[in-house]
Amino acid sequence: MSDPVFPGVHALLALVRTLYRRPRYFERDDDLKVRGDLPLPLVCLLRKRGTHDFLPRLGKALDTELQEVPHVLVDAANVHKQDTVLPLLHELHDQLRKRGFGKQGSIKRFDNYELAHHLTGVELPPREGRRDEPIKRVLHAWSRGDRPSLSPDDVPTDRLRTVVALFKLTGYLIGLYWGRDRVPGLFRERRWFMRQPYMVPRHSPGFLRFAARLTKDQREEENPDQVRKLLVHALLEDLRIAYRRNRLRFLPRRRGWRRTAYVTVLLDNVDANGGWELLRLINEVRNETGRLDPLLVIASGDRAPSWLPSEPRKPTEPTVAEESLAAWKDRLPRRRQLLAADARYLFVALPASVPAADLSERDADAWQTAADDGPRPAPRLARRGIGELIVAAVLVAALTPPALTAMNHWGVGCAFFGAATDGIATEVVRIDGHDQCVGYSDNDGQVFGRNERLRFAQRAVFAQNEVAEQLHDRLPDRPLVSLVYFAGLTSNRSAPAAEHSVAEELEGLVIRQRELNDPTSTVEPLLRVVVANGGTGMAAAPEVVREALVPLAESDRGILGVVGLDRSVAETETAIRELGRHGIPVLGTTLTSVGLGELSPLYFQLVPDNTMQAELVSRYAQQMNATKVTIYHPPVNGSNSYVDTLVEVMRKRLADNGIEVVPEPWEHSPTELDALCVGSADRSSEIAFYAGRELGFGDFLRTTHRNCSDPDKLPHIVADDAVSRFVAHAPGRRQSELNGIRVSYVAMGGLVVLAGAECVAGSPEALPGSGRALAAFCAGYRELREDQAELSQEERPTAPWPGERVGGLYDAAGMFVEAVRRVRKQTGGGAPHRAAVAQEFREMTFQGATGEISFQESRIGNTRNLAILTIEDVYEVTGEDGIPTCDLMIGRLYQGNRTQRPHGCPITG
Repeated sequence: MSDPVFPGVHALLALVRTLYRRPRYFERDDDLKVRGDLPLPLVCLLRKRGTHDFLPRLGKALDTELQEVPHVLVDAANVHKQDTVLPLLHELHDQLRKRGFGKQGSIKRFDNYELAHHLTGVELPPREGRRDEPIKRVLHAWSRGDRPSLSPDDVPTDRLRTVVALFKLTGYLIGLYWGRDRVPGLFRERRWFMRQPYMVPRHSPGFLRFAARLTKDQREEENPDQVRKLLVHALLEDLRIAYRRNRLRFLPRRRGWRRTAYVTVLLDNVDANGGWELLRLINEVRNETGRLDPLLVIASGDRAPSWLPSEPRKPTEPTVAEESLAAWKDRLPRRRQLLAADARYLFVALPASVPAADLSERDADAWQTAADDGPRPAPRLARRGIGELIVAAVLVAALTPPALTAMNHWGVGCAFFGAATDGIATEVVRIDGHDQCVGYSDNDGQVFGRNERLRFAQRAVFAQNEVAEQLHDRLPDRPLVSLVYFAGLTSNRSAPAAEHSVAEELEGLVIRQRELNDPTSTVEPLLRVVVANGGTGMAAAPEVVREALVPLAESDRGILGVVGLDRSVAETETAIRELGRHGIPVLGTTLTSVGLGELSPLYFQLVPDNTMQAELVSRYAQQMNATKVTIYHPPVNGSNSYVDTLVEVMRKRLADNGIEVVPEPWEHSPTELDALCVGSADRSSEIAFYAGRELGFGDFLRTTHRNCSDPDKLPHIVADDAVSRFVAHAPGRRQSELNGIRVSYVAMGGLVVLAGAECVAGSPEALPGSGRALAAFCAGYRELREDQAELSQEERPTAPWPGERVGGLYDAAGMFVEAVRRVRKQTGGGAPHRAAVAQEFREMTFQGATGEISFQESRIGNTRNLAILTIEDVYEVTGEDGIPTCDLMIGRLYQGNRTQRPHGCPITG
């Protein structure tokens, strides 16, 4: 096929390019003064002899060089679909549906047109009952995809018809008309059919009746031109839907944004088979609806139809084709307002071909340059994969922080999803360069720490919480006492001794819970414990109090106080101050720093402070006739109030009693110290007092006893109360280098320790004169030891005595419960207020397993018993010989208890 060239062919092809290019969304047309999509003309090429190959050549160019332009070439003379209302229109539909248009994407859905076309060829079957509607069966079959024919199975049963009829009647009576003429799967089509203007849909009572009017046997009563216009309008509407750039008027629709070229129909031999009739219908539909559509029709024929006005039938020359488009735009607004028959037509003459040598260079090379200026590429955001990539990137960016947070939570054993549930509030914090899980929990959805014994104790607490809540639901008159146990349950370094000591305290709470949460009782208070973690060394204690415990206490008035507090550091002091500011009582069970009572009027201390520890060690030095006391301690720099105050008061008290005191600090660890046997001097009359944390005590013993051949010449080693953690951890003591070392240490719960193996066995007479409190404690402790048999050998407690911290927390919880009993007795029932409980602490005397507790004189338990206990071999503490012995005890014991004189220790055995 030779390229048809003639004067103005370049301008004509430029016109075609201008028309098939779709403007950008905000692109403005200065002629029509609108933005975005533009009305398209019906371009009619009136050809002369020898120009019959222009549209085929244009179609070939679009096929090979401009595949991004959606197009079809239809020869009207070869269309023979006489079984349709508009054969040529249906041929266009078939061709458009078959074609693929590169990145623009195929147009596969012509729902409105195909339904309308289908209905025009349907002959309705006869009714099969008074309530049968054949058109509904037709539409149901269509919506299910069974479009060619109907099956007898489509007919609903009598029972189903009755149910549907009753539903419709009920809806009609109450004014509900929504479902009476709807067909599943045809909602969008029904909506469009009933809103489009042709065949006057409102003359029908509903969609079913209107659809029936389109069928073959009823269509004869309709205006044929209206039916044809409806078909044309349906096809144009389907194209509009395919080109729509947004959905719901504001959400972008990427497929529509990718369509940057209009649908181009090349209609050759328009004089045949109703070609001009189709153009007329398109013209009138566009005029009457006022809707834009993306269909560009380029038709070619020998002559214009006689029914058009004479002016538009006179074609413009190709050389001024682009100027003629501007003139067409200029007259379009007025002509379409008049519904003029010629409003949409743009006639251009199609001259006969001439030799290329007789033409300008532009016209001669017009076909070679036609492909140089195709439709603009789709916007980047609309291209396939780009949007998905951006969405993926946004999702990754949005999900990365929570994913990392979840991974951090998971990595440190911290509840992430469970943190949103009742009873759990956690977060991951950075302490000493390591992530730790802090917060609180009252159920096994969050268990803090990794130590086996510690986790076992928490789960036992949580199991009792469930029991308490169930019993309270069943017997609401039983008061539910809730306490918060607050300590450092996680550790950055290997500190199993600290973990075991915290586990001991939780075990004391478990024993008290089991004692109180008795299903056979109907009046006894129930005990629930919330476990809170302040991180290693309570480093996160202030944040946990402010962000978790205070909000928890404000939302749950049943929480009466906080127990524990782990160790005397600046963070713990801040936590005490903050809790007191919000009216929450605090009962410190192991804190001994001096001056803590000044932080909060609601702070109570179960054990004596460091002044009494200094008094005890001073008396012990006098008892031993010690000539010198060397205090070994870490740096005194203000960050550790426990060590700072202990060293200060110890030096002052010993000096006041005329005992020589020598401080011996270390900078980083006790391994910097010299051995106790340096030189040949006999130092057996001296005391080496360890004033530090339990973590360094093993190194202290190994360092100070290095290369010492005669232990009888070494000073007597006495350690502070923090070493009770070291004593509680068997694996820490079972180091070969510690074999045979004699150690004395300050015990805050010495009476429980001295109860020994008989208490472990559950004997009610473990310590003569101790009363019922210790007997009850020993019974509960024996049951706990039996349960702990499932722990590994390394983690299972094996000492032949109860841990002193077990007894301390057992008594702490008991004090709160006893205060609740007394307040309820005074008020006649009801939930006691925290202030009332705190006030009761100042007035009551509590007989506990660890001795008598009274805060009548002071909120600091300086009248409580304090002892120096001695372990003959810290490496081997099994059997009766391994139980610590009491060298000195001061303070109150059990009420009416007989003691040995002169050292104040209780009678044992």
